[in-house]
Amino acid sequence: MFKTIKYSDQYLAKTLFKRTLLFVFLIINVSCSLWYWAIFQAMISSKFSWWDLLPIGLSILVTMILGWGLYWFYKNYAPKHTDIFSRYLKRIELRQMISLLVVSKSFFDTETTDNNTYLTYYPKLKIKVKHTTGQLLIEEPIDGEKYMAQFASGDFDQSVETALLADRQTTEFMKNKMLSTFAFEPIKFRRQLLALQPQKSRLQIAKGIDWKYDTFYNALISGNVGTGKSYTIFAILGQLLQLTKYVDIIDPKRSDLASLKYIDALKSRVHSTPTEINQAVIKYYQNMMARAEKMEKIKATGKIGTYKDYHFEPCFLVFDEFGAYREMNDRIVFSDPAYEAYQTAMSNLNEIAMLGRELGFYLIIGMQRPSADSLPMAIRGQLNLRINMGVPTPEIEKMVFPDNDKQLRPLSSQLKGWGFIKVGDSQVRAFFAPEVPKEFNLHQWLSEQIEIRKKRIS
Repeated sequence: MFKTIKYSDQYLAKTLFKRTLLFVFLIINVSCSLWYWAIFQAMISSKFSWWDLLPIGLSILVTMILGWGLYWFYKNYAPKHTDIFSRYLKRIELRQMISLLVVSKSFFDTETTDNNTYLTYYPKLKIKVKHTTGQLLIEEPIDGEKYMAQFASGDFDQSVETALLADRQTTEFMKNKMLSTFAFEPIKFRRQLLALQPQKSRLQIAKGIDWKYDTFYNALISGNVGTGKSYTIFAILGQLLQLTKYVDIIDPKRSDLASLKYIDALKSRVHSTPTEINQAVIKYYQNMMARAEKMEKIKATGKIGTYKDYHFEPCFLVFDEFGAYREMNDRIVFSDPAYEAYQTAMSNLNEIAMLGRELGFYLIIGMQRPSADSLPMAIRGQLNLRINMGVPTPEIEKMVFPDNDKQLRPLSSQLKGWGFIKVGDSQVRAFFAPEVPKEFNLHQWLSEQIEIRKKRIS
């Protein structure tokens, strides 16, 4: 249920605190009414003693103790718990913050007459809190009033993100209003790695965030060591192996992905030496062009469509540490025979990025620090899923999220595996990558995903 935000809500927590203390004080004094009656009778009979003030002192002391307890509960207990009282206090705080934002940005009108100030306009804002999903819904007015432009442009939403440390997920326009959804607890959108369930043309990233690779083709996953980049690639790779056997894996640093060559089903699809990598890229390109010829012959009969319509399977080239690959090969001298293979491979990668969507050939590139030197424009412009684990530097942010207008902040100082994601033309969102369980065995898990695909086919 949506709750209307009022001008007076900027003092909501303080008002409720005072009213609660007053109520407690009254209840205590009512409880001591017989005691007060006895004191009153003693005063009439001239038997007054200073001890007769004891109930008043006790009521004040108990009220102060309960007040301190309420304050501690509000500041320390409620933010960390999800019981009914904690949720109520969180809603109070959110309503107060939204009202304070409206007032601080002066999105209201007043009129002064006879030394009195009256509120003549206050925007029709409503909020709804979904504690189970950690979401805040704000209904904002697009009603023709003079502050409509500020709401419609997202100016107010940016302030909400800053003040609440929330992450705007979606904005939907309706008649006379717009509905913005924020995640104020992104951890609640985290999926478990072992529970991922990919569907045809769709991979799960986080709750509410899927990768439809046929629509938003090609991916970039960046992040420094220790931010969770590799685990994010594992989560995507495992789902791909459930859907198709045509997955080629490249790891020039011979790290975790290179070890996948010891899985029997992947033995011939994992490449780590410079020669293997260049040959793998060239072969991947040749397979793409061979499919293009087959599809051209089919279309010559008058049929139209993409690779799915002709029952071809999607193919993926998972290229981790792409920056290291460029650095290694850029040091090759022009006269070295390997230089020509490298140039051919890079040219092929550019064409795969530009032509692969309709043919069902996709690129997933992982690298620590994307830059204009390490990531060619022809490839960079075709990356429709972009992920950066951790908070990017300003330079990396411009490279990965060039059109971003929100401030990217750390999500947690204790948990790992968080970052920011942009799918297609959507706005940048904060997210937690799928959680990897303790004692996780990568080879065993990927082998299980392959077996799931085999059983589905059979």
